Amino acid sequence: MKYLSRYLIFGFVLILGFTTSCNDELNQSPLDAPANTNFFSNKDELTMAINGAYTGLWWGGDPMPIYLDNITDLGFLRSGYNGMKSVGQGAATSETGEFQSTWDHMYSSISKCNNLLENMSRAKDNVSDDFFTRIQAEARFLRAFYYFWLTELYGDVPLLTKVPKADEAKVARTPQNEVVNQIIKDLDFAAQNLPNSWSGSDVGRATKGAALTLKARTALLNGRYDVAATAAKSVMDMGIYSLYPNYEELFQYPGVRSSEVILDAPYQKGVRTTGLPIKEGTRNVGAWSTIVPSQFMVDTYEATDGKQIDESSLYDPQHPFENRDPRLDASIIRPGSIFAGYVFYTHPDSTMTWYVQDGQKKRVTNQDVTNPYATYTGYCWRKYNSPQDFPQNIQSSELNFIYMRYAEDLLTYAEAKIEQGNIDQSVLDAINKVRARAYGVDPSQTNQYPAVTTMNQDQLRKEVRYERTVEFANEGLRLFDIRRWKIGKDVMDGTLVGRPKGAYTTVPNTPDIDENGHPHYDGMMDLFRSVEQRSFDPKRDYLWAIPQKELDVNDKMSQNPGY
Repeated sequence: MKYLSRYLIFGFVLILGFTTSCNDELNQSPLDAPANTNFFSNKDELTMAINGAYTGLWWGGDPMPIYLDNITDLGFLRSGYNGMKSVGQGAATSETGEFQSTWDHMYSSISKCNNLLENMSRAKDNVSDDFFTRIQAEARFLRAFYYFWLTELYGDVPLLTKVPKADEAKVARTPQNEVVNQIIKDLDFAAQNLPNSWSGSDVGRATKGAALTLKARTALLNGRYDVAATAAKSVMDMGIYSLYPNYEELFQYPGVRSSEVILDAPYQKGVRTTGLPIKEGTRNVGAWSTIVPSQFMVDTYEATDGKQIDESSLYDPQHPFENRDPRLDASIIRPGSIFAGYVFYTHPDSTMTWYVQDGQKKRVTNQDVTNPYATYTGYCWRKYNSPQDFPQNIQSSELNFIYMRYAEDLLTYAEAKIEQGNIDQSVLDAINKVRARAYGVDPSQTNQYPAVTTMNQDQLRKEVRYERTVEFANEGLRLFDIRRWKIGKDVMDGTLVGRPKGAYTTVPNTPDIDENGHPHYDGMMDLFRSVEQRSFDPKRDYLWAIPQKELDVNDKMSQNPGY
């Protein structure tokens, strides 16, 4: 079966009858996992329990990592989305809804894993050793996965490796470094005991590659560069993953479960779908355009000579979409491009546009201009926004969300080696594989794309950070990169900018791109749409607030600075 989700939800439903509850999230038995003393005693029950633990992959009604990217410099949320908009504005508090929802979701998911790991010994004599170890490995991978998000969002968090008893409910936060140690310990066990791949109805479960990739990601984000490089290289050496040749298609239906995908959250009609298309799509196709990319995102893409737009002779601010990194058009619906048959125009005078179908063109009213709630930035995301979903699946898409893919291992390996000062040809090769794929060519064809050739550490650091920004845009990693690179004040403070108010030909100059790859429009700000005022306090906003409810019920819990 192509999608694992049907089996996960089926197991989830079967075990709803074995529930208990408690007010404190950290102390409760998982609300959708068995808690009676007779469960976890055979193969079927272990299978149902581990399937229940996988349901944590569906975080939020739509893929939450996409929301995380669009509260950074890369994008804009027009609606509140449980307080996420306030996070981008620097106005979040300890009572912001998503802070509590994410905390509850992750700890509930961890409880499922801990409940299983703590009680599965009941089945030890009833299942094979291989099956028993496999379930342990999956549960420990998932526990590590959920703790990864907690530590990256909140910093220090309570580390629980078993379901606490009532008198153990009040627990203090564990230093992030110690939680990371446990994450890596769990992932080492998972990598040693999970298969390289699955077949049949098990496709989509955690694999050795997923465990190593998450280990590499966790280590990189926490400055453990030797661990990150080694784990990423282990994935590279497995020889079972490769870059999907078409970057745009990777995030559309043709790229589902391709050779690049290491872990995803699957969707399927009748089980679970996502309404992302109605939020990311254009007004002409009946969508709301509430999750959209910024002008900052557009101007981050380099020219085809590999230079930033303020340094390239190929860039013309009055024709800004010519001679650009192909990932711009692969990721963003920009003026002049076509999406679901409609030519996308956002100039205020473009009240009519073209609809193209079966080779025929007709003029139609341009809702991307005339609708008062059309995209505020003048752009829409193409990435994870499939024309196939319009109009019938606009709120019920089956397009999977990719949590991990092979390109991340390549860039993690390169960055970790760069930060170690251990620069060799393998670093250049890793970056160039990702860059060449964007241009649709073989990495050896260095005359067909702007290959990286320098061995200078500072320049390579700049190159790999650029690659991460554009390669993973709208995938949920930008917030964490901003945090660890300590660039929040530069890229997330001030006015979020959209397209020019009028024609692009009214823009006289190229924006200045700073050392962090961020555009600045000095002397030209009045020419661009002012989308939103944002504020970023480096003393506070690198971490989310511990939810107020947790502080109210647990006097051992402490708050992050500034909240």
